[in-house]
Amino acid sequence: MPKDRYKVLGLSPGATAKQIKSAYRKLALKYHPDHNSSKGAKQKFQEITTAYNSLLDHPEQAIKGAATYEDRVASEVLRKERERMQQQARARRAKRKKEEEYFNRPGWHDSILLMKYALRGFALMFAVVAIVLPILLAIFMDPASLAGTFFFLVVGGFLMVYMYQKRSTWFRLGKFKTRWKNVVGFMKMKPVQATGDRCCYCSNTMADGKSYRIELLKTVDIKISSFGAMNHAAKYKNKIKRVVIPRSARAHYFHMLSSLVKIISITASLIFFPVESILWRFIVGMVAGGTLSTLLLAIVRVRSKVSYLLTTGLLIKVLLWLFALYKISLFGPGFNIQTTGLVYIVVAGLLFFMDMVFDLVLGFFPFYRRMFRPLVKQGTILQSLYRDGYQNNMDLPVYSVLFPLYRWLF
Repeated sequence: MPKDRYKVLGLSPGATAKQIKSAYRKLALKYHPDHNSSKGAKQKFQEITTAYNSLLDHPEQAIKGAATYEDRVASEVLRKERERMQQQARARRAKRKKEEEYFNRPGWHDSILLMKYALRGFALMFAVVAIVLPILLAIFMDPASLAGTFFFLVVGGFLMVYMYQKRSTWFRLGKFKTRWKNVVGFMKMKPVQATGDRCCYCSNTMADGKSYRIELLKTVDIKISSFGAMNHAAKYKNKIKRVVIPRSARAHYFHMLSSLVKIISITASLIFFPVESILWRFIVGMVAGGTLSTLLLAIVRVRSKVSYLLTTGLLIKVLLWLFALYKISLFGPGFNIQTTGLVYIVVAGLLFFMDMVFDLVLGFFPFYRRMFRPLVKQGTILQSLYRDGYQNNMDLPVYSVLFPLYRWLF
């Protein structure tokens, strides 16, 4: 009977699946024949195992055999709880499988694998330098310097021993899935099945390429919770609209080329531009990349896919950024620009507080919402969504700066 099964496990009728499992583990450790050689231990172990399996594998029998109404209700609750746990387990397995499939794609897999190889190569170089450099300094400069650099010798030695133990697999992390033909084919025009739509980026062209997707959101409710001084939380309820814009293979090709031009320009500026401030190098690279990509698209007569990002609000924020950085910069001869020690405070303030001040100052004006509409006219569907209060991203600190930059690059 169900009550007897609960009694065997030392539980009350209606115990949850978690309580049943916990009680079984304790009793199984106590009466398992491998741990308990006393007389009757084997039989007791069989009894608790039978009771455990019966309660978890056949909860409907416990419902039918329950003597009282409370027992039946408790058994029904147990059955539903077990079903809920099984559904959660299935959902977790499905999510894990989906994530594994996603990260096993050539793009993600090869990027992560390349990063692993780079980190291991850096670890090897660091270990060699940590051992060799202190010895060279002691030989050619000052023998007493070995006392100050002994820590690096120890760290380098431990790293070398660890890498020697892993020598068979240290640089054997797997094979890249991307082949050279995939790299070459990535920058080719690859028409897909043609649709009946026309390309929104090239005039008189059918949309036979990969469509471009824009996600807009609209905040419909804000729930603020206060748990005392300096302890508040805000939850946003957003409506999201996804717009699919038809695009031709030609437009897709030149949009990818435009992104590549921007990335190369920023990278080249960070490495070669003769300015001491890395921040100004990045800004110069962005300006150069934006100018070159705009010229490229103008020459081939393809409209930009990211013109919707240029809003009045973003333009004001960019001008404030440039003005603040200009005020804390020192301009030397030639192109040499240095930023003062206030750069970290200014950047932190611009990132974390500009959106709040922006909302407080301009949020009371009737034109505030129109500041999030694109300056460049978009299609009919996008224009109607912007008029309805949708915008490109939430005006949250840091996010409102990084999200447009990410979309502009890629």
